[in-house]
Amino acid sequence: MKASKKPTLEGRRAEKALRMAVAGVVEEHRRLGLPIAVMREGRAVYVNADKKNGPIREPKTAYKAQK
Repeated sequence: MKASKKPTLEGRRAEKALRMAVAGVVEEHRRLGLPIAVMREGRAVYVNADKKNGPIREPKTAYKAQK
């Protein structure tokens, strides 16, 4: 059976909810001045949540596609 590349309605809703939750946590850490634990180059590191640090996440090219 061939896997569909198009996300389901439930998948899209779950992704939206996850993105909103992460955005809320990042904003809360930014307000409180707390660092956020993120993955960079396969390692967990702490980064400041301020806006001058740039994006919190790695670019999509950092991940290999599963076959």
